[in-house]
Amino acid sequence: MKTRLAPSRIAVAAVVAFACASLGDDCEGDIVQDPTFRDWCGASLCSWKTEFGQIARVPTWNPDDLGVSFLDNSTTGTEISQVTEENQATCILFTSVGDIDPAADMTVSVDFNNDGSIDYTAPLGAATWKTVQTEITAPPRYQGITFYVKKNGTGTAVLAEMGIQSRSGCTAPPPKIGNLRLGETCSSTTECAPGLVCPGWVDGGVQLCGQCTDQAPCPNGATCSTRSVFLPLQCGPGLGLGASGAPCLANSDCASGACVGATPNELVLGDGATPCDLDTVGPDSGSNCSWAEAFGGTCR
Repeated sequence: MKTRLAPSRIAVAAVVAFACASLGDDCEGDIVQDPTFRDWCGASLCSWKTEFGQIARVPTWNPDDLGVSFLDNSTTGTEISQVTEENQATCILFTSVGDIDPAADMTVSVDFNNDGSIDYTAPLGAATWKTVQTEITAPPRYQGITFYVKKNGTGTAVLAEMGIQSRSGCTAPPPKIGNLRLGETCSSTTECAPGLVCPGWVDGGVQLCGQCTDQAPCPNGATCSTRSVFLPLQCGPGLGLGASGAPCLANSDCASGACVGATPNELVLGDGATPCDLDTVGPDSGSNCSWAEAFGGTCR
């Protein structure tokens, strides 16, 4: 982590460019929207979600240059977040500019795969209108990133900039991710949630956390199969075999008929094609599930 004086918002672009050069290689593109907190929808930021606590639009180093203040001093603090679909960045550069008291205890956290599990947290550090930079190496495979900026303490915390950019050249090992859901991209079984395995190969070379492989067959003689090339291997998908608490992609996977928390995603809608219905199994279903992925939920 490095710090440098940032005397004006006009200099932010130059500061970020210099940050990229000083850490080696060039920045390759912004990952988040509105890194300078200029877009407000009433009392809320348009591109950032307030998870809890309170924020306000306030002046930064001069009255005409506005940023965001993290107001809440309660035990829960104040946190904002932004969900992205980023899946290509191999190295992520964070550049913040703010007035952060040491007692504010500001942190930035990263959730690879947008699954609600925090994979990396770093302090922003105390600063008075200085640029603070840090970088992390991304895991080999992931689908989407959620970023969280949180004030944990009671001190003043005003941010004028929270740039998050894709770059190359990170040398630190990536954070270890784990507890991946059914259908999430994996590189080893240790990354998958308990009871799931990471198969050796799926169409296109992509590995997905699944329920079974040839080496880890399904219990009770159930068939290990997949609904499509973009979906994980399951034990009898669509046959209602899943007990309460079992992983699932659709209601038809569960004995109860209810799969909670699964998130299907159609990759290609097609021209007038029937939307994908994962409860319909088979190539002649008339649905568009051949071009869909899904992340698992749990049988009720």
